[in-house]
Amino acid sequence: MSEFKLPPVSTLMGSTLLNYIRVLKQGKVTVKYRKKVFLTTLVVIATTPFHWWEWLYFKVKLIHARFRKPPLFILGHWRSGTTLLHNMLCEDPDASFLTTYQSVFPNNLASKIIFKTFMKAYTPESRPTDNIKLHVDFPQEDEFAFSNMYHHSYYNFFYFPRNYSDFYDNSVHFKNLDDKEKRTWFRMYDKMLKKAYLNTKGDRLVVKNPVNTARIKTLLKLYPDAKFLYIYRNPVSVILSTQKFLKSLMPTLYLQEVDNQFIEDMIYDIYKRLNDDYIEQKSLIPDKNLIELRYEDFEKEPVEELKNIYENLLEEDFENVKKYFTKYFESVKGYKKNRYEVNAELINKIKQELNKYMELYQYNVPDDIIIKN
Repeated sequence: MSEFKLPPVSTLMGSTLLNYIRVLKQGKVTVKYRKKVFLTTLVVIATTPFHWWEWLYFKVKLIHARFRKPPLFILGHWRSGTTLLHNMLCEDPDASFLTTYQSVFPNNLASKIIFKTFMKAYTPESRPTDNIKLHVDFPQEDEFAFSNMYHHSYYNFFYFPRNYSDFYDNSVHFKNLDDKEKRTWFRMYDKMLKKAYLNTKGDRLVVKNPVNTARIKTLLKLYPDAKFLYIYRNPVSVILSTQKFLKSLMPTLYLQEVDNQFIEDMIYDIYKRLNDDYIEQKSLIPDKNLIELRYEDFEKEPVEELKNIYENLLEEDFENVKKYFTKYFESVKGYKKNRYEVNAELINKIKQELNKYMELYQYNVPDDIIIKN
């Protein structure tokens, strides 16, 4: 597993100056992170002239940008297989996507030749928590990018976790946003996706963002013909994997310290919110534009599941692109998932908290989890 080298700055370094100030106003920075904030501020100030060039470079391009095919949104809770599915679908030469570089520097695409060099120095070969390969040009989810473009982004909870509930209310449900802020949210999100589309140049934009699982109503307002692919996984595996992932990731990002118990409680709450919102909103999607995919089925028969996606959701010939996925399967051969040995108390806690979803999707405790008494 690659060692994760962290720069002494926040991922907010890719933000515009005004947006950066607005994000910082949303929470209280713990004293130990003030140096990190100061250094990040210097980077943001230094990159500001490039943001002006960005605006000039994309001004006309964005006016004329149109998706040639309906965008495809991959939905699902973190650790449900969304990254695997996203990486695989983006092997199609027809796919466009938001890159790992854009996820940090969404305001510096016109000057990426400069900032990519900096980012490459701090990007590990794989994610520390699950060994998924990383590269600045690989597909990435978009919520971190959106944090650097507009301050009403849910991933601001990584910086100020104590406010995670307020961020959910505002950036998912727009609860406390006025009409102008809502219009700005729509405009900025569309701008971000169109820049990704122009950057990678495929005909179909493939978007992966777990937060969008609860934003179906919003996405349909922007893209009424959009396609949706929802992937779900055994809740026990998801919770264990999410706990491992966030307990490792959050200390590298937050500007406000919390303990592991807070993170655990937050994980259960977010899981329920995302799934309840999805269940409530999914009926808004026309039947022909939604496929629900069980992760365990995808893991067993990936080719068959991809064929189903292409033929019944995207309405395209799978045989024309099958060779690209075969190549991807070869590249990930030998990949080993995390295995868990946990105490019975934790398993009982998960079952108690998420029994509703285990029954809904017909799951039991996975056989490969070792339970200690």
